[in-house]
Amino acid sequence: MLVRTTATVLASSVRKVVVILPPDRPDLSSLLTTAFPDTPRLETRIAQDAQDGLSASLRVGVDVARAEHAPALLVCLGDMPLVSVALLDALLRDHAHFQAPATAPDRGDGKPGNPVVWDASQFAALAAVQGDQGGRAILRALGPAVHRVLARSEELVDFDTPERLAAYARSAQAPG
Repeated sequence: MLVRTTATVLASSVRKVVVILPPDRPDLSSLLTTAFPDTPRLETRIAQDAQDGLSASLRVGVDVARAEHAPALLVCLGDMPLVSVALLDALLRDHAHFQAPATAPDRGDGKPGNPVVWDASQFAALAAVQGDQGGRAILRALGPAVHRVLARSEELVDFDTPERLAAYARSAQAPG
């Protein structure tokens, strides 16, 4: 799943891909190195405080973006392998055009979801997130200032429970 998600992000127009991993999973770093040898746009980083949850990865991503003076940060979840290159590129393109504080997909229900392009103006707020959560509260607070890109709901599935993970494993093994 992580390889598929990483391949999709690498196929998009994003400048650099940083995969943030927990310190207790060196196998994932090896997997990415094997799957994407000699890929200068790809690097892995370790979230040393991964036990803090999703916010630990978010802080590492923000630190990388700040160090590179990036105008924005695309946050993709590794357990969302059905997101398309077209959606990622639409998010990046719309963010560059509209300069919103955040640009996110919308399933048609009016609620922004992942992946999200965060403007640099939001880096401090993202870095302050604590616990096993991402930027959902920030998106809520931004309300109508979030630019939304209509997306197909089937590509926004998050395989974050044992049941959903089993469903993904079955679909990944299915012929066709």
